[in-house]
Amino acid sequence: MLIPITTAASIYFFSRFQDKKYMSDTVIYTGIASGYKIEGGNNGSGSNWSATATAFDNLISLINSRDTRDEVCLRLLAWRLMADVNAPASPLAAQQSEGMLTQATRKVLKPKTTPFDQLLTPALKASLTGRTLEETTARLIAYYKTNNTNALYKLVNSKDPLFSTTALYNISAMRLKDSDLVQIDYTAKNPVLCQKTLEILTDVAIRKHKELFTGQNESVIGYFNDAAKKAYDRLQVAEQRLLAFQQKHNIADYDKQLISSTDERQAASDKLNQLEMQYAGTTSTLKSVESTLDGRGDIKGNNAEFIRLRNKLGALNAQASELEIMNSTEHTPSTEARLTAVNQEIAQVNQKLDAAAEGNYNLTHSTKGVEVKGLLNDYSKGTLAAADLKSQLSLMRRQKAEAASEYNQLVPLSAEVRKIRREVEVAEKEYLSQMEGLKQSKLSQQNGVLASQLHVVDPPYLPVDPTGSKTILLLLGGFIGAFLLTGAGVVATGLLDTSLQYPAQATKTTSFPVAGVVPKVPNPTPPQQLLVKQAEDHLARQLLLRFHEKKNALKPYTIGVLSSQSTEGKTSIACNLAASLNDMGIRTLSMFPDDHTFQIIPNDDTMFYSPLQGLAQGVVITDLTGKDLYPDEVVIIEFPALLETTYPVSLLQDLDLILVAVRAERAWHEADRTVFTNIQKVTKAPIELVLNGVLPEYVIDFIGSRVRPNAPSYNPALPAHPAPALLN
Repeated sequence: MLIPITTAASIYFFSRFQDKKYMSDTVIYTGIASGYKIEGGNNGSGSNWSATATAFDNLISLINSRDTRDEVCLRLLAWRLMADVNAPASPLAAQQSEGMLTQATRKVLKPKTTPFDQLLTPALKASLTGRTLEETTARLIAYYKTNNTNALYKLVNSKDPLFSTTALYNISAMRLKDSDLVQIDYTAKNPVLCQKTLEILTDVAIRKHKELFTGQNESVIGYFNDAAKKAYDRLQVAEQRLLAFQQKHNIADYDKQLISSTDERQAASDKLNQLEMQYAGTTSTLKSVESTLDGRGDIKGNNAEFIRLRNKLGALNAQASELEIMNSTEHTPSTEARLTAVNQEIAQVNQKLDAAAEGNYNLTHSTKGVEVKGLLNDYSKGTLAAADLKSQLSLMRRQKAEAASEYNQLVPLSAEVRKIRREVEVAEKEYLSQMEGLKQSKLSQQNGVLASQLHVVDPPYLPVDPTGSKTILLLLGGFIGAFLLTGAGVVATGLLDTSLQYPAQATKTTSFPVAGVVPKVPNPTPPQQLLVKQAEDHLARQLLLRFHEKKNALKPYTIGVLSSQSTEGKTSIACNLAASLNDMGIRTLSMFPDDHTFQIIPNDDTMFYSPLQGLAQGVVITDLTGKDLYPDEVVIIEFPALLETTYPVSLLQDLDLILVAVRAERAWHEADRTVFTNIQKVTKAPIELVLNGVLPEYVIDFIGSRVRPNAPSYNPALPAHPAPALLN
């Protein structure tokens, strides 16, 4: 209890003159979760819990960043310098109202100077102070960035309670539940500086947050601007190349022209095949009619004019067909006039052919000729049809050749056209893609501008009352902590203690039962003397029980008192035990080694023996005493220290009980365990412990509760006996 009380008193003594602390807070609306967004509509980002949490973490990290704290410190210093210049007697420099005891204490104990007073000398303050707050701030920032050894840099990175980044570690920013609000708390020793620090912090955090959102898309927008311009230039080059290619080859629409040319070529080929088949049939019919009329020589002679007119009509029909095609494709007055003249001439030739046919008709119907009217008509019609088909075949061959020529010109251009079109298409897609990226970047930038609009909904206030003192909590914490630590130390010491103070622990450690204990009482008081008497009574009762276990009724009961080391209390235990037995009327003989360090007065009940005599095999107690012993006698033999000198081994076989005296404050070592293990192999006597120097509280646990001396129910088991005749 002394340690916890001392700790609590020390805490009170050193903490009673602590500086008062003032706390202020401010609330900022962010709009991160439920604010309006261009992309995704209103609350577009509110459904994404992870994105919202990340945005709040970014904002809080920005508020707590080192760069923000540095800037806040510099701006707060600038405001302080301007406040000192403009209002030296402002509340900032005035001391807070204090009690008389505190003021007297501060006069005795001079206040500790802060790094602000040590590093910023009046000359340095004057050089850094400008005419306006902005100018002072600019000077401080420039001086701060000059190097990392100047006074301002050391002040910002010191442990100053107001103007250092260490002081700003008291700033706490957190999101208010699931809202869009962020609360910032700050605790400082000065209420004015506490409020001003929060005002500067909110301004700096809002500006940095806006710069972060609006500036993060600048590089992206610049990239898309350049990429879109380059893509547009490539598109223009590809389109100009396509236009030049079409102008060079007279192509308006390559696909339509190729399809049209293919259709024209196929149609001309089909028409030509049809005309050739018709012409072949007509020619065959005409040749058959001519073979029939081969014997009509008069008719052929008369038909020379008819043949000439027929040939002329075929030439005119071919010329008329060409003029009709030319007039259909390109209508001009000259072509139309020529076509009219050719048609008139065809009409005249037809009239002449009719007259010639009529003459042939009259000839064929004369009395001298044969009836050949039908053959002549067929021959005339076949001749006209063959001439017409021949002219059409000539025209169609030219048309087919022209269509094939156009088709052959367009087909080789297919690969080049596809290549140029592909270049145009790729350039167009790239341009549209870059324009879409630019559009999205500008939307994102505008969205960031809207998202970065932070608003102070609850400005920082000037705290009037200091925060509650934590002295009581410190006292309770110190007292309880010291108590727990001390108790833990005591418990740990007890758990780690390997001594034999506890009788139960002694039995567990040595594997021997405890027969009795001897209290540790350097300066015994009456209650302690009573405790000693109780311990002796307890040991005597244990021995009385052992007497009934005697195996040989013709021999005395022999008790050996052993110990591993000297100064274990063997002599005291043997003498007290002998005195107790004598008091009970039991004949007792005590035997001590002749090299005993104590001077013992010999008598009839006490004698000395030489431990060397007990080394010989077969030596018994009567050999050492030189006289016979009574069967009802008790012999108490003290052995020398087992680990220090020679002891009578032969006597171990005659022992009926072995009492091992051991100091309770020491541990049981391996040497002790080994020596008594070896003794157990020699003797059959049980081995029991007698703990010497046991603390009184452990004695009470072993022998029972303490009984007051004046209690009427207390009856000692043994009568009082005088102290043994021992001389130190």
